[in-house]
Amino acid sequence: MKGSTIWDKRWLRGTIAAVFWLAVWQTAALLIPKLLFAGPVPTVQSLLFMLPTTVFWQSIVGSLGKIAAGFAIAFAAGAVLAVLCARMQLCRVLFEPVVHSMKSLPVACFIVVALIWIRSAWISVLTAFFVVFPLVYINLTEGLTRVDQKLLEMAQVFCLSRGKRLIAVWIPAVMPYLLSACRVSVGMALKAGVAGEIIGLPRRSIGEQLYLAKLYLNTADLFAWSIVIILLSVALEKLLVRGISAAQRKWGTSL
Repeated sequence: MKGSTIWDKRWLRGTIAAVFWLAVWQTAALLIPKLLFAGPVPTVQSLLFMLPTTVFWQSIVGSLGKIAAGFAIAFAAGAVLAVLCARMQLCRVLFEPVVHSMKSLPVACFIVVALIWIRSAWISVLTAFFVVFPLVYINLTEGLTRVDQKLLEMAQVFCLSRGKRLIAVWIPAVMPYLLSACRVSVGMALKAGVAGEIIGLPRRSIGEQLYLAKLYLNTADLFAWSIVIILLSVALEKLLVRGISAAQRKWGTSL
């Protein structure tokens, strides 16, 4: 195509970047003792060894299930509170300090305190909630307060029902903020949930496997589990964003 360059091809740029960082990784592995740093080959070998094992899948399912539960509860609670605070100024004044405290408090501090209140088996649920809730609340509150008042007045003039007003005006206005919250909070929920598991050590969890790999100085397993976490984070983010976008398109065509 006229005017295009090889850098316009996304896949080629991705391949070049991947090759470059693999080379950097391999070079670092040659310079650092194997006990402290695993290279690409041992990491992939460790991952392939773990894939067919029951413990590997039980750990992933156990962690993802609980982190997803915390994410869903936080998302629902954050959305409800954002709507309330957008409508009632007093509600916003009362909850702002709590939300900002949750956003500012280090996750590690919260995990240590939370382990006093609940069993370690549920620490990832509470940790995911703690991280996701302020992100959802802040983004949705911002979106709700920026809805175009002229569009609302026009919807009122045309006597649109509340449902159609929601689909035609409110959802399109809030959607960019909602997608932004999803992109950030999915990865944060997974990282925070796993961090809670590393401290709480619930059975059959990703955090437990990371802790055991660290305990036995098995850096190849550590790196392999880190890759698994990255892949899960990217996959879940894409699935959630595409799901929300597809739902928005479906609602839009139903008008």
